[in-house]
Amino acid sequence: MTVRRRLSPYERVVWAAGEALPATVIAAVHVEGATTPARLRHALAAVRDRHPLLGARVERTGPWRAWLTTRDVPETPLRVVGAGPGRTLTRVMEEELQRPFAAATGPLARFVLVDGGTSFDLLAAFHHVVADGHSAAIVIRDVLEHLAAPAAEQPVVAAPSADGLLPGPRVRPSDLVKLSRSLRIPGQATGPARACGPATPLTCHTWTMDKAETTALLERCRAERTTVHGALCTAFARARRASGPARIAVAADLRRILVPAPQESVGLYAASFVLPVDPGPEDGFWSRARDVKERLHRRLHPEELRPLVAGFRLMPLPHRMITALLHRSEKKGARFDVALSNVRMSIPDTYGDLRLTAFHGVAHTTLSGAPVVILIGLGGRLFLSVTSTDPDAAGLCERAMAHLRAAAAPTATGTLALARPEG
Repeated sequence: MTVRRRLSPYERVVWAAGEALPATVIAAVHVEGATTPARLRHALAAVRDRHPLLGARVERTGPWRAWLTTRDVPETPLRVVGAGPGRTLTRVMEEELQRPFAAATGPLARFVLVDGGTSFDLLAAFHHVVADGHSAAIVIRDVLEHLAAPAAEQPVVAAPSADGLLPGPRVRPSDLVKLSRSLRIPGQATGPARACGPATPLTCHTWTMDKAETTALLERCRAERTTVHGALCTAFARARRASGPARIAVAADLRRILVPAPQESVGLYAASFVLPVDPGPEDGFWSRARDVKERLHRRLHPEELRPLVAGFRLMPLPHRMITALLHRSEKKGARFDVALSNVRMSIPDTYGDLRLTAFHGVAHTTLSGAPVVILIGLGGRLFLSVTSTDPDAAGLCERAMAHLRAAAAPTATGTLALARPEG
């Protein structure tokens, strides 16, 4: 089945950005149980048939038009890596994040198997124009389900653009104003550009909060009438060495407002906005976290989320101009101090003889070097990561976790310290 549909205005901006800027998101999981490259290739082919955009490329037909098409796209790449010294999952993630996708030839998804014999790591990398965090979780789930019990051909799940599922009128003049406000804090000077290249190599760090730590944090957040996301935003605002409010880029799952909701679709259904977070007084962590929660909830209202996509209909610029403008903006300085994504998903952890025991997400979507932090909950634990070219990124996360640990100290157990995985 061949799929060909026009890129929506929002998708076109994300694709054009990826022509000059990083645009890779990755889901990396650890699975107890064995598989083989042949079985995995069969599963990947089946999942690609079910979710067509995994086998898509971008076809240009003019300065203002581009299409997602599955015609003449090579098979899904699978790189097989043997587990061993120097071949940790974080090292493989760093390698894959720095490999750009050839959007014109496709496909816009690729996979890596780190084979450990009785267990394995599976890494799924996507161009952001065809997948977000929720989509990545769907792909991982479907691959593991097929590995556990290969099934007959599954029905194709359509992936309409988010633009076409927005509630309300097609476009409003006020959408562009709200989009501009969401992308940059009015009157807030941008931070200095961070150097990229060999002097500041891209690095990933991952760490995990065990069940006891996670339960203690959740209970404390409930008692304080806030959320983990609100607490984390507060912790990172306090962890910065610079004074003044932190500019935190918050990822929003658009599925909450789209009609009908594309729950099983693999595509781009996420956007982000910048939220200023003042660290507040030293003894006011939880009052600040409550304030952040309320402000987050207001910004996640449909009337606030809608312009993050609809506003791009009012920017009918040629592809190359979009690419040049975004590249120039990134070179001028960081739009945010830290990006913080809370990926909420509900997928099983057991698939026949296979057991999913860890799930980390990483992303490389900026040249500024600003840290990109991703939080994923699975099986009662929290899995966190940071990706950045900023040499202080790991230190920032350690300080943020220290603030969180100190705030939750009356009920927390164990340690929330940053730790790099063994493999």
